[in-house]
Amino acid sequence: MPVRRRAPRPQDTGVVKRYAEMGIAAALSRPWDYPTACRELAELLRHGYAGLPKAAQALAAADVLVAFRLLPDVQTEYALAAANGLLLAVETSLPKQKKSQAVSEFKCSVILHKRRAKVQQEPGI
Repeated sequence: MPVRRRAPRPQDTGVVKRYAEMGIAAALSRPWDYPTACRELAELLRHGYAGLPKAAQALAAADVLVAFRLLPDVQTEYALAAANGLLLAVETSLPKQKKSQAVSEFKCSVILHKRRAKVQQEPGI
């Protein structure tokens, strides 16, 4: 009896390429684009994360961590509000392990963000 082999899975490089072309990671590194990039990433997580191929899901999860790591460098309330919205999207869409990693990164970043804001408010000590 001949052995049936599975057909190889088609590579979804088109989706990964389009995700990379969106430039979310580059926009996160620019302080004036940070809130917009966080909102776009949150919408992507809410509405399209489950339908993405694994490679694109990995890129999106990595961009979430980058967004939270860059939060202390962006000293605006809009950035903090956008990061909070991103956190809500993360809690609803990411798997358990990635979600816990992102939440802990967010908590550390918010603490550092508040410390830096406090230092900027207090004149020369």
